[in-house]
Order: sequence, then C-alpha cells, then structure tokens
Amino acid sequence: METRLTYPSSLRLIRAARRDPSFMVERLDKTPVWNGDEPARANAHEAMLARPDEPHALRPDAKLSVLVPHEGGRSRSMLRCFRICEGNLPPASFVRVSRPGFRPIVVESPELCIVRAASDLALRVRQGYLDKGVALIRLVELIDELCGRYARHPTSPRSEQLEYDLEPITSVELFSRYLQDAKRIHGLVLARQALPHALDNLGSPMEALIEMACCLPPHLGGVGLPRPVSNRPLDFSDHERLLVSHRTLRPDHYWEKYRIALYNGDSHDGEKAGVEDDRRVSDYQACGIRVFPARFENVCTEKGLVAYLRKIVDAMAQVEGQALERRIFRILDSSSCRQARQALLDTMLPPASCT
Repeated sequence: METRLTYPSSLRLIRAARRDPSFMVERLDKTPVWNGDEPARANAHEAMLARPDEPHALRPDAKLSVLVPHEGGRSRSMLRCFRICEGNLPPASFVRVSRPGFRPIVVESPELCIVRAASDLALRVRQGYLDKGVALIRLVELIDELCGRYARHPTSPRSEQLEYDLEPITSVELFSRYLQDAKRIHGLVLARQALPHALDNLGSPMEALIEMACCLPPHLGGVGLPRPVSNRPLDFSDHERLLVSHRTLRPDHYWEKYRIALYNGDSHDGEKAGVEDDRRVSDYQACGIRVFPARFENVCTEKGLVAYLRKIVDAMAQVEGQALERRIFRILDSSSCRQARQALLDTMLPPASCT
C-alpha cells in the first residue's frame, strides 16, 4: 500500500524541502485517493526522499511516521508509527513532494503539520508535562516559521543551523482558511488559539521573539502592543530618495502610525558590519523614522529585553500619550509578567545561548 507521511516525519520532510532546491512541493487541492496498488516504500530513506548522509535522513533505529487509510493498514513494525487518516480532512491537507532520483510521495501539508503539532502539544499539557503558555508559544513559532522566510534544521530544529531568505511555504491567511474548513480533528482548539498571534514574513526566530515580546498578551510574556508589519519594503517619497543611500529599506518590524522600525543589528564582528549599521540608521533617520536595532547579546536576558521594550514604548508614547507608557511600564514591572517573559525567552532562545 502507498506510503504517506504524517507528523512529525511530514514536518521533517517539509523543512528539508524548503532548505534544498532539488525538492519540489506541489499543493493538492483535494485529498488524493489512496492507491492500494502502489508498493510501500522499502525503507525510511526512500520514504524521506533522502540519502543516508543527508541531514533529514532517519537514523537506522528511528521511527518513520506513516499515515494509513484505515485500521487494516497498520502492520507490525518496530520502525514505523501509524496514524489512521481521518475521513473528514479538509482540502489542502496534503502536498506531493518530489525530488530527482526518488518516487514522489504524498505528505501532510504545512497547515495539517501545524494542527498535528498542536495535538501533540495539547496532549502534553493535559498530561501535565508542559505549561499551556509554553505550548502556545511553541506553536506560534512553528506557524511563524512556516509562514516566514527561514527554516529550522529537519533533525535538530532547536540547535542546528537554520536556513534564511527562503520563500514562505504557507501564510497566516491560508492557515486561517484551513482552520475554518477543519472539523473534529485533534489539535484544532490550540491551533485556533495560536493563530491570532502568528505573523507572516518573519525572517528568523530572533525576529519572532522580538515580535512576541512586543505583541503577545502579558500572560504569554508580551506587552500587548499593536501588530507591526514585517519585512516589507518602505515606500520612499521623491524627496526621501534624494536623502537615503539604500535603494530600499525593509525593516524587520515597522509601525507606520508611530514611524518606528526594528531590525536585528549586526554584532560588529567586523568594520564592514558596523559601517552598514550606521548607513542604515542614518537612512531611517533621514526619513523621519525612529529605529531600534536589536542585538542578540542585548535582548537575550529578561533585563536586557525589558530595557529594549521600554525604549520602543517611550517612542510610541510620544504619539499615543503618557497613559500608554504608564500602562505598559506597569506590565514590565509586574512580577508575574516577568516570569511569563522569562518563560518566553527560555522557550524561544537556543539551548545554552546565554549565561
């Protein structure tokens, strides 16, 4: 019987396909009919469209997660986990992944991968192994990744090198439509709770962390600021074009109402990085935009993150008034909100990234 991948193997292959241009991902508008005549993949490497030395290949003792159409599709295997495919999955639940040298394979779509991840996280919350807030943060970050311009490592997503400057494989709008069509699938409740906090076009986990710290509600570690737009080129007036040295500026986060831009500053390991930072800041200022570079070493602690947020709020208060500043500063000073903010940092930062 045909092999289809389910979560987490499906997410692993989706990440690999985003990082490797030899893959092609084709969206399937309808759930394809199961092909009982197609032989099952002989081994995990073939099923993952991987060669043994590639980062998304399964170890010989690792389990492959396989979707089957009914209970009779299960078989006894120490190296395969089986999930029975729900009969009520909405359209856009599957994609076809192909790669030269391998037979194409049907896997769960990015949207269904998120719902599967939500189901796993919700189960851990019910079992008492995971805090509900941490589960939501993890799910929001997964949505941000798949709707964003970066991809985590297929095998070691929390510790290995990421790939950047990629095309998003889905969007908040597409995922929202998927959730509207989905009925009676495990994970939908948590997925729907996470969706309003996700954002398109984020370029890195660092950008996701800063946006969450700004915009999540206080009980999740944020301060509840309005949502920015991310990684969109600014429109220059004819006069501004005469003042700036860049052909375009694309801040990580931008609030047009407040004329505030955020971006990840270079670490100044070299003179060239420092010069580019200075040019960028000068161009923003020439356009009347207040800019706040966020350097990792300055925001990877709760104290540093609070200091950074205070500067942003102070700038917004010049438009909104001091009532906004007083309200947000109370949140920043609250002990319970500090604990939530530390949980946000612990969840989002790489292991042992700060001491």
